[in-house]
Amino acid sequence: MLLVFTVWFNFCSVLFAHPMYCSITDLDIDAQRKSIVLSIRIFTDDLETVLHNKYNVDGWIGTPNEHRDSRRLLREYVKERFSIAVNNGNKIELVTDSITVAKEDEPVMWFYMKGVALQSIRSIEVENRLLTDFFSNQNNLVIISVDRKEKKWEKLNRKKYKLELSL
Repeated sequence: MLLVFTVWFNFCSVLFAHPMYCSITDLDIDAQRKSIVLSIRIFTDDLETVLHNKYNVDGWIGTPNEHRDSRRLLREYVKERFSIAVNNGNKIELVTDSITVAKEDEPVMWFYMKGVALQSIRSIEVENRLLTDFFSNQNNLVIISVDRKEKKWEKLNRKKYKLELSL
């Protein structure tokens, strides 16, 4: 399933010069370790829009002219617009491991993040409002796996931005 969406994402970005606004979040829960690892893939030009319109910064992400605060501001934005809670509302503090700009032929950025729950994870709630404040037709695909087995995927948007799953 992930492969289908990855192909779709690349197809949208290359062939149609990005007429659709979309992101993909892969979230993997390790039930035994009580940990959550995730990656978020977002079009770079959409993130440039965030930097320009929200922070008044021309980011030039992934270029030699990249603004020195671009990645810090993007981390703040993601933290503000994306959250995970477990077991009926216990928010997980997400730590950004890295922000990576994809290859030149792939105009996207990857955010790699992780979090740890203090108790066993019985349920999870994902709130993804990334870019819905800038693009009314933004879609955010969230794919949840538990112990490396895909359990659920759902398309979130401006109207429906939460995903819940009982484990």
